[in-house]
Amino acid sequence: MSRQAHRRMLRRGARSLALGSGIVITALLAAGCASGGGEAPDAGDATGTITIWAQEGQEGEVQAAKDVVAAFNESQDDITAELTLIPQATYGQTLASTDVDALPDVYEFDGETLGALVYAGKLRQLDGLVADDTIQSQIPSILAEGTYSDGNVYAVAQYDSGLGLYGNASLLAAAGITDVPTTVEDAWTVDEFQDAVVALAGVTPGGKGLDIKENYAGTWPGYAFTPVVNSAGQPLVKGGSAEGTLNAPEVADALTRFATWRQYVDPNADDKAFTDGRVGLSWVGHWNYPSYAEALGDDLVVLPLPDFGNGTKSGQGSHAWGIGANSPNAAAGAKFLEFLMQDEWITQITTANGAVPGTTSAIAASELYAEGGPLRLYYDQLQLTCGSEPPTPDCVTVPRTISPAWPVINSAFSEAFWAIYGGADAQTELDKAVKTIDLDYADNGGYED
Repeated sequence: MSRQAHRRMLRRGARSLALGSGIVITALLAAGCASGGGEAPDAGDATGTITIWAQEGQEGEVQAAKDVVAAFNESQDDITAELTLIPQATYGQTLASTDVDALPDVYEFDGETLGALVYAGKLRQLDGLVADDTIQSQIPSILAEGTYSDGNVYAVAQYDSGLGLYGNASLLAAAGITDVPTTVEDAWTVDEFQDAVVALAGVTPGGKGLDIKENYAGTWPGYAFTPVVNSAGQPLVKGGSAEGTLNAPEVADALTRFATWRQYVDPNADDKAFTDGRVGLSWVGHWNYPSYAEALGDDLVVLPLPDFGNGTKSGQGSHAWGIGANSPNAAAGAKFLEFLMQDEWITQITTANGAVPGTTSAIAASELYAEGGPLRLYYDQLQLTCGSEPPTPDCVTVPRTISPAWPVINSAFSEAFWAIYGGADAQTELDKAVKTIDLDYADNGGYED
């Protein structure tokens, strides 16, 4: 397939990263109790009928779900898979409000809700159930995000996500910026990044150099700007507390610095700041590649996010698949997950949605993400996942906190970010966020199992 044809397919299938799905986690917690939910039932004998839930959202992803279920049923005679599609807008709430005994045998979910689903007793451990080579074939970031704090794997995923900078090479050149980093090792320092933004603002008609997707609003900062915290040397929380991490002086300094760039940021109400050439840099993820590549062609370059002192950092995480905790057909469900994770099906869905393929072999076959591909940087970053450990200079992508407290963390940090970006004192706003987060942990006994 030509790159032009591939771009056309991506444009038809591209969609923005879901930004609000974590809200349903509160309902998940209300519906469950401690992790595991008790002894799992017998896994069955890998025969019979299994029920599968998937979200009915982007057209290409829906077709991929239908195709893989049909192909699985045709591939063998022992198991019949029955697919139910649930509207994307209500999917997370449906999972949250469904009792564990009424859940399907296999279901798709947003990876950021894994902590709450496990804590509510709604996911079954996959270790010893799904073939080890299926689990281990996943790229490092997906394996990290599918692993709960108890050390067990509860999910597999066909694809992952990532953040970076898109650059307009012509505008960068016009601004006199010739040293454009395209690898993790060469990421701009925060000073170099600021110089680039200011220089770009000097060559654009509106005096703006940067797009940060202000138009996404809401809890976008929980994904997009957590890397600023991590690159300043801190996780959002550590050991069940945000005190001393999220509100560390270096984090306050980094976010204060970020807020000073607002004068150079296009508000991007029409979501065309970058494609219309009003700015030369856009801080966003892989999903914008189709429209950006169409608009800029060979002028499009992909850069890592700036280094605030602890190395460049980026986000990770997307949709995943698991087995209902009380499924009596878990062994059959595991066979379906093994089939789902074959490269043929990973390639189909990532061709539709443009996401980062979830296995190393699918990466190697990808026109976009293989060595030399235009989006290779995203895979290079995901190979260097920080996992559940605090971010160090040697790792890059940081999972959204794998904890039932994630919705509170996400909301509190996002609220603090927007306030700081709007001119509020960073230390004051971060201290408020810490109090909210730590109170949630305290009210829930630290979410101990």
